[in-house]
Amino acid sequence: MAFFMTLLMLFRSVSCRLTKKLPDALSHRESTITENAFDTILKEELRPPSPTPAFSEGEMLSSVLKRLGKLEEKVNTLQTKPFVMPCEKEELLHAAVCRVEALEAELIATKKALYEALIKQEELLAYIDSREEARFRKKKFCW
Repeated sequence: MAFFMTLLMLFRSVSCRLTKKLPDALSHRESTITENAFDTILKEELRPPSPTPAFSEGEMLSSVLKRLGKLEEKVNTLQTKPFVMPCEKEELLHAAVCRVEALEAELIATKKALYEALIKQEELLAYIDSREEARFRKKKFCW
């Protein structure tokens, strides 16, 4: 059906290009045909899914009870665990925090030293520029 519709549309477009006229009757018929095709496609897409096989009440109840038992086991396991962090983990965490603080202090000192070195470098460049300018003025004055 789709193949014939495609061929029909191809012939119609070729004929319209050749004659530069759109036949009203043919376009009306094709529009109703395409609307019917779209309606069938939409009906197929909106069709409810096929029904699933019905479970018996006993199977459903046993499945629910199994899940409930597993959930109770997990809750009991969580309740038996201590609520406080173990001492070893707390010490490790404290040591890591101390290392981070030491690294931060080192970073601050390094930034300060780098800034001071940059200031000295700028001062030296200014001094060298002033000496070169003085030498250039001296040469200019001598000539």
